[in-house]
Amino acid sequence: MTLWHEIEDLQKKKAELEFQLRSLEEKEKTLEERARLLEEKLAIKELEQKLKLKTESVEKLESRINELEQRLNMSAEIVAVPGQERASAQQSENSYNLRKLFGE
Repeated sequence: MTLWHEIEDLQKKKAELEFQLRSLEEKEKTLEERARLLEEKLAIKELEQKLKLKTESVEKLESRINELEQRLNMSAEIVAVPGQERASAQQSENSYNLRKLFGE
C-alpha cells in the first residue's frame, strides 16, 4: 500500500469519525431538549397536584367554617329564645304586680 492510499484511508476514517461525532452531538442535544421538556411536564404535573390538594384543603376549611358559623348561630338562637321567654314572663309578672299595687 502506498502512502497515498494510506493517507486516503486515514482521511476516510477521520471523516467517518467526524460524522459519527456530529451525529452523537445532535442526538445528545435532542435528548437534552427532550429531558428538559419532560422535566417541565413533570414539574407542571406536580404543581397541578399541589394546587388540587391545596384547593381541596381550602374548600374543606371553608365548609368547616360555614358549619361552625351555622352551629354558632343556631346555639345563639336557642339561648336567645329561653332568655326572651324569661324576660317576657318577668314583664308579665311585673305588670301584674304593678296593677295589683295600684289597684287596677
